[in-house]
Amino acid sequence: MAAAISALISVFARPIGSWLGVLDVPDGGRKIHPAITPLAGGLAIGLPSLVALFIGALATSFLPLYLAIAASGLACFLLGLLDDRANIRPTYRLLLSLLLALAVLEVVPALMVTFLRFSFLDQVLFLEQFALIFTAICIIGLQNAINMADGKNGVVIGLCLFWCLELLLFAPDHMRPVLLALGAALVVALGFNLRGRMFLGDSGSYSLSFIIALLTLYVYDIAFAALPADLIALWFLIPVVDCLRVMSARAARGHSPFASDRGHLHHILYRRLPWRWGLAVYLGLAGVPGLLASFAPHTTLAWGLASLCCYGVIIAWPQSRTRTAGDAAK
Repeated sequence: MAAAISALISVFARPIGSWLGVLDVPDGGRKIHPAITPLAGGLAIGLPSLVALFIGALATSFLPLYLAIAASGLACFLLGLLDDRANIRPTYRLLLSLLLALAVLEVVPALMVTFLRFSFLDQVLFLEQFALIFTAICIIGLQNAINMADGKNGVVIGLCLFWCLELLLFAPDHMRPVLLALGAALVVALGFNLRGRMFLGDSGSYSLSFIIALLTLYVYDIAFAALPADLIALWFLIPVVDCLRVMSARAARGHSPFASDRGHLHHILYRRLPWRWGLAVYLGLAGVPGLLASFAPHTTLAWGLASLCCYGVIIAWPQSRTRTAGDAAK
C-alpha cells in the first residue's frame, strides 16, 4: 500500500506541486536545474509513512510512541512546506524544530538517550542531567545535516534507504512494518527523483530526518546491547561531518553558517564526476561502511576511520571539472 500511495503522488507530482505552490523554478543563480520541478517528494514519502505510523499506533500497544513520531513528522512536513513556499529564516526553523524535539521527548521520555555504550569501551557513559539536551541536539543536528545534504537527486533518499535497512537489522518486530512501508515509499520516490520528475523539498528533508532520528533513538533504547552508540554515529557520520565542515568554513569566511553555497560533498562530486558516478561514490562512502559494520559492530571504529580518511581525500583532491547545469545549493 505504501508503494502504491507513493507512486500515485509521484505520477501526479506536477499538479500536486502546483496546487500546493511548491514548484522549484530555476533562477540561473542558486537554482540551476534544467526545468521547473515540483517539490512533492516529501508528500510521496511522508504520507505513506504517516499512514504506517498511525496503523502502528492502533495495531500495537505502543500508541504514545507511534503517535508522537507521526505528529512530529507531520509538524516537520508542514514546517518544511511553509519553508518551501516562503523561505523561513534558518534561526526560526531551528528554534521551532528544537521546541518540537523537546515536546516529543517530554511526551515519550523513553526516546531520551540516558547513556552511551561504545563498541571499543568496556564502560558505559551515563549522561544524567545532560540527557535531554544531548538527545535534542542529536535530533536537530541530524535534521540540519540531512537538509544540507539535499542538493542533488538521490542523495537523501538513498541515505534514508540505507538507514531503513540498518534499522531493520536491530528493530523490534512491531516496528518492522513501519520501516518496510517507509522503505517502499523511498524506493518509489527515488525512481522519480533520479529522473528529475520531482525533488524532495524541505518538507521531505525535515520530516524524513525527524522520523529517522526518532526511530533510531527508540531502536537504540531497545537494542543497546547489540547496537553500540558509535555504530549509530557511523551511520550518520558523513552527512554530519560534511555539514559541520561547511558551516565552519562559512563562519571562517565571515558568512552565516546557514548561508547557501556549493561547498558540500555532493557539489564537489558533481563538479568532478558524471552524477551517476558521483551519487555512487557519495552513497558508497556514506552508506556502505555503516551497513557492513552493522553485521560486525566490533569493526565500527575501523570503518569510521576509513570513511573519514576517504572523505578527507575527496575534499582535498584538486578540482578538475566544471559542471554548469542541474545543480542546487543549500
